[in-house]
Amino acid sequence: MFKPLKKLTALALAGVMLFTGCTGKDGKSSSKYDKLLDPQKPVSIEIWHYYNGPQKIAFDDLVAEFNETVGQEKGIVVNAVSQGNVNDLMQKVTDAANKKVGADEVPDIFAAYTDTAYAIDQLGLVADLDPYLTGDELDEYVASYIQEGRFGKGDPLKIFPTAKSTELMMLNKTDWDKFSAATGVTVDQLSTVEGLCEVAEKYYDYSGGKAFFGRDAMANYMLIGARQLGCELFSVKNGNVKLDLDKEVLKKLWDGYYVPYVHGYFAAKGRFRSDDAKTGDLIALVGSTSGAAYFPGQVVTSDTESYPIDAMVLEPPVFAGGEKYAVQQGAGMVVTKSDEATEYACTVFLK
Repeated sequence: MFKPLKKLTALALAGVMLFTGCTGKDGKSSSKYDKLLDPQKPVSIEIWHYYNGPQKIAFDDLVAEFNETVGQEKGIVVNAVSQGNVNDLMQKVTDAANKKVGADEVPDIFAAYTDTAYAIDQLGLVADLDPYLTGDELDEYVASYIQEGRFGKGDPLKIFPTAKSTELMMLNKTDWDKFSAATGVTVDQLSTVEGLCEVAEKYYDYSGGKAFFGRDAMANYMLIGARQLGCELFSVKNGNVKLDLDKEVLKKLWDGYYVPYVHGYFAAKGRFRSDDAKTGDLIALVGSTSGAAYFPGQVVTSDTESYPIDAMVLEPPVFAGGEKYAVQQGAGMVVTKSDEATEYACTVFLK
């Protein structure tokens, strides 16, 4: 089994929990904050997100359901606003936080990755959610998801986990089967980085000079690959960054990607490797679980010709003899500082 590795940066995983009155981390009961809410004078909450299309429809349905049930009972009304894509949202939140001319007021909740949340927190605008969550509630979540949202003095919870992903390897099984039958390569060889490189070289020769494999995230490869080899390239403690640039580890990382890339065994042509798989420029890739739905169902060889393919899903390759580490990444929701009633109402909605 792979070990999760925290990444400072979504298959989305939504944590939906029932509200309880158990004792919290600070010894307080959540019922104390319930008294701050009044169904006759509801608290209004605005949330900014980057969902579009089916995701936005699904989220709007959840918001409507909340407003008609828990929100109506407790006195909370939520208004959800899509701000375009994730980059648009990040820019609008940053502009609002810095009170730029023409910018809107900072929302009560906004979706964010760690870097944006940290930047807004440096302005003193991010609320600590620990007082509003009980110990039992926090235990319902994957511990590393909660830990990833903790930063700052005292390690307060600043990001509520809502969308997480890891990586997987996807293979064009249709073309792989032909290649395997002709050369004798096996899927087991793809379990290690070294085996992957060997297979890719054989595919290059077999195909007449075509690349076999590509990666979507180079940073993930560097960080996770180093960790598999027993080296943490950088670690953060008490706000200080420590670098560990082990020469042998860096050489293995170089040999495991850049060398085959230079030789043409690996490639990166389109915006994403799923684009390259669709055009037949490669037949294997490592990408995010959240992007798995974009793996093509056919290879397009020209404006008028294409052929269907089957997909195979595998664990990402690990360095031979290395530990099984995999990336954990994704976004969460950040609550802005206001008053206890509003911060609590935001937390009730997120739960």
